[in-house]
Amino acid sequence: MDSFRAAMYLCPVHMMLVSAHLVAEVHQHTVIQFTCSLDGDPFSVWTENDGWKETAAVLINSNVPHSLKDFKGWQLTACVMPDARKGKIVQEELLNGSAIRYFTTEEITPLMAELQELRQQKLDRYELFLDRMNFIYNTLLGKPPAEPPLDDRIAATLNHIREGIAGSISAATLASFVHLSEHRFLHLFKEQMGVPLRQYVLWQRLAAGTRAFIEGKSSKEAAYEAGFSDPAHFSRTFAQMFGAQPSSYAAFKSQFYMVVF
Repeated sequence: MDSFRAAMYLCPVHMMLVSAHLVAEVHQHTVIQFTCSLDGDPFSVWTENDGWKETAAVLINSNVPHSLKDFKGWQLTACVMPDARKGKIVQEELLNGSAIRYFTTEEITPLMAELQELRQQKLDRYELFLDRMNFIYNTLLGKPPAEPPLDDRIAATLNHIREGIAGSISAATLASFVHLSEHRFLHLFKEQMGVPLRQYVLWQRLAAGTRAFIEGKSSKEAAYEAGFSDPAHFSRTFAQMFGAQPSSYAAFKSQFYMVVF
C-alpha cells in the first residue's frame, strides 16, 4: 500500500475523504454527503426520522443531522455544495426532496472497483480529483450534467481570492478588480459558480485553515493563516463541515495526505 494512511481533498465546491472511519458525534453541515464503505460491508446511519439503519451507501442532504458507525474498514465520503450546479441536480434527481437516500450493494457496484483504487492513489492534480468526483456523482445520476465554461473574469477572481485568503476579501474590491459593478459581479459569480461569493470565500478559508492544520499548525495559527476572525470561528466552521472539532483530528494529522485545489 502507498505511504499515506488517509487522504483529504478540498476544492471550491467539493470535498473528498478516503480514510478509516473517524468517529463523529451527531452533526449536520452545509454540503450534500455521499458515503460508502470501501470494503463492501454495510454500516449504520442515524437520522432523526429513521433512527439507526444499516446500508451499503448513503446520500445525505444539506443540513440534515446524522451520525455514522459500524464501519469495518475504510470509507469514502464525497461532498458537494448544494448551491453548486451539480449539487442542485443531485438534490432534485437523486434525493427528490428527501433528507436521505439509502443504497443497496447492487446499486453501488458500478462504483466500487474504481473507488477502491483510491486507497492507493494520490489525486495530486485537480483534473484527477475532479474526474473522480464526476465519476461518483455522474454514475449515481446516470448521466453527466451540463456545465458551461467558466467566465475569464470569474476565473481571475478565484485566483485573486486564493492568493489573498489570509486577508480581508470584499465584494466591492473583487468587482473593481474585474471592472464590474458590485451588483453585476455578485450576480455573475453566483451564476458561474453556483454558490454565493460569501459561501465560496468561507469554503476557501476552511480549506486553507484545514490544510495549515493538517500540515502541523495549531488551530489558532491555522485560523489566522486562513483569514478567520478568531480561532473559535475556524473551529466552529470546521465542526459544521466535518462533524468534530479540529482537536479531534489532531491525532490523525500525520496520517493524512492533504490537497487543497
